Amino acid sequence: MKKIIKNMIKNNKMLYTVYNSLFSFFLNCVAKITKIDTNQALFVVYGGKRYDDSPRFVYEYIKKQPEYQEIKCVWAFISPNDFDFIPESEKVKIDTISYYKAVLKSKYWITNSSVKRGLSLKEKNHKNVFFTHGMTGIKKIGTDIKEKNQSFRAKKQEKFDMIVLGGKKEKKILVKAWQTEEKHFYETGLPRNDELYHIEKEQVLAIKQRLKLPLDKKVILYAPTYREFNKDNYFDNIIQNPFNFEKMEQELSNEYVLVVTAHYLVGKFLGIPKNSPFIINAFEYPYINDLLMIADILISDYSSVVWDYAILERPILCFGYDYDRYMEERGTYLDLEKTFFNGVIKTQERLVEVIKNMDFEKQIKHTKKLKEEYVVLEENATKKITQIILK
Repeated sequence: MKKIIKNMIKNNKMLYTVYNSLFSFFLNCVAKITKIDTNQALFVVYGGKRYDDSPRFVYEYIKKQPEYQEIKCVWAFISPNDFDFIPESEKVKIDTISYYKAVLKSKYWITNSSVKRGLSLKEKNHKNVFFTHGMTGIKKIGTDIKEKNQSFRAKKQEKFDMIVLGGKKEKKILVKAWQTEEKHFYETGLPRNDELYHIEKEQVLAIKQRLKLPLDKKVILYAPTYREFNKDNYFDNIIQNPFNFEKMEQELSNEYVLVVTAHYLVGKFLGIPKNSPFIINAFEYPYINDLLMIADILISDYSSVVWDYAILERPILCFGYDYDRYMEERGTYLDLEKTFFNGVIKTQERLVEVIKNMDFEKQIKHTKKLKEEYVVLEENATKKITQIILK
């Protein structure tokens, strides 16, 4: 019920306005009498759904460094009990009174979504740090999205003190789309991508064993983004399976297995077969980097995951089965037909054909070009940005 109410508020302008006005007024009153702890940092990832992404790596770095032992870290989760490896004293349930107390008390807000939860909370001496959970540059965002689009829009674009980027061409887009000054951007690379520069064979083997993958076959990862124009009766973003899995298995299973996941805003991925030796459902697997590391080929669409995967210098295929509708509903910054080696692949038949006849050397060469043109080629981003945040 709570999830339904939340989705209704996000998708109804009038309900959102009432929610924003009432709760923002209350919190701003409480904020006036709340003292900030200059040594406390609050972490919120994907709205409390996961322990992952760049904030996770900043947290783990802070915990390991003696010079940051005075920093008290607090994680906000939808289900805190699911994360038993984090001490009880460092967890809080999101959207509760305890959560908002932590928000008001914490000097540092470290997130890849938002700490404010859609409210107009006036900051005093907080440092609001935002890590993009994907490099900007493919699907349109912010003020660049068409008015008729059904994406969630807050009453006003949240202003962050620091916005950490992993792409070379993001700043220009975000200054306009988020109406933010250039001084707030830090092009250090994303902490979550540090580990993609140094992958050990043992690490890949361990992930494959965890997912119970056959070790004698290559891995194809299918990782699409969400479609805000595809929702169910509960206002959840859904993805309808675009494949004939049975036919795909007949064509590719001798050499490959297919691992399936999706953007964190996708509430339901429908039609994934159960107990299949060819299709592995990793929709709820918590660490996207693990899936990128084991993949020999990435199939995506309009998702920024392609930039992260480009670091690995492996083949990337753009499967846009709904390309025409997506361009009409939302649009992209890049001409995807020119961006990807095979352009936009619109049918399963063509996709299978490309995979079966793939020239890996040419594909890899093209991915290297994408990496050099779009990705901030930096390592040790975690150390660099943590020192900037806590200086």
